[in-house]
Amino acid sequence: MQIQMNSTALPSTLDEVALPQKLPPLVLVAFTRPELLQEVLKGIQAQSLLPQQIIAFVDGARKPADQGLIDQCVQLLQAFSSCVPVKVIARSQNLGCDRNVISALTEVLATEESLIYLEDDTVPAPHFFDRMCRLLVAYRDQPDIFSVSAYANLPDGMDSLAQQDLMVSNRFFALGWGLWADRWQSIGLIDRPPAFNPFGQFHHIPATVQTKLTLVNQFWLEKNGHTDWVITTTLAALDRGMRHVITTQSMVRNIGFDHPEAKTYRGKEPAWVNARYNPDYRPNRLPIGTTLPAALAQPLSGVELAQYLLHQGLWLSPRALLSFWQRYPDWPSRMAFGRLFVKRLLVMVRRLRQGRPV
Repeated sequence: MQIQMNSTALPSTLDEVALPQKLPPLVLVAFTRPELLQEVLKGIQAQSLLPQQIIAFVDGARKPADQGLIDQCVQLLQAFSSCVPVKVIARSQNLGCDRNVISALTEVLATEESLIYLEDDTVPAPHFFDRMCRLLVAYRDQPDIFSVSAYANLPDGMDSLAQQDLMVSNRFFALGWGLWADRWQSIGLIDRPPAFNPFGQFHHIPATVQTKLTLVNQFWLEKNGHTDWVITTTLAALDRGMRHVITTQSMVRNIGFDHPEAKTYRGKEPAWVNARYNPDYRPNRLPIGTTLPAALAQPLSGVELAQYLLHQGLWLSPRALLSFWQRYPDWPSRMAFGRLFVKRLLVMVRRLRQGRPV
């Protein structure tokens, strides 16, 4: 289902966007990492524009050892009310990361027009909240824009896009972002199964220089039987033809990658995570319109996609191979996917013998 574009004129800069009298709440999700949460709260305290309210969702314990860490998080949040009013919602049971976040967003947006979101490992730069508030006002009447984000991750070879302050993206970034109630409600994730993929399977996802990364992430989720609310949200917005406005330098810094409680990317922080972080960044100039830059909208050729999937260590089942052959009927593409199938055939056979998804 494609979203119809709105003809409402956009401002040229964020500085000319007036802040609303009632600011969107800052939704903060936490669990068992009080030492990281403390750094996030310091970042919030240093904002050039303070939130009027924080709504904090703290998931319930998975095991008895979690409770002490959860209690520390609740205490930190309650103490922070001396700076910004904090409403703490402590879950009575463990919902898990995906369900806790999806439920939190749904609960808040049932009564609020919009919100701004942080997690307990995402430290905001000083201008984060001000710029997110203004972006939510600027794009409120542009229904083809699903979210606004303060995290920058540009595809390789696309550094020319960084000459702008902000850009339109086909990829959703959940490290410090904001959205509106109508957009969130339009994808209805609260009523979807955890592994929801509107495209069915990974090989049906449209492939561009940005979405190829989502395609790969979805592949690994399917093969490992995992779920991820960020990937699910990305696919739901993509399926509806909605895009995102992101900063070209990051206004948030992730500090959780080497934490033992991290859900993904455990261990040493990858070099790309905070590569574009700039603590002094204050984006102002808005992109013209809400269409994707041509370089991001261009579909990948079958040969390009097959080479990328091989480099990423993916394999193809016969069904996936047939799907790609139908999407890319030219001979070079079919040959490229055929070579990928043959080169990774042993992986598929091994997984079949182990009774694992292929």
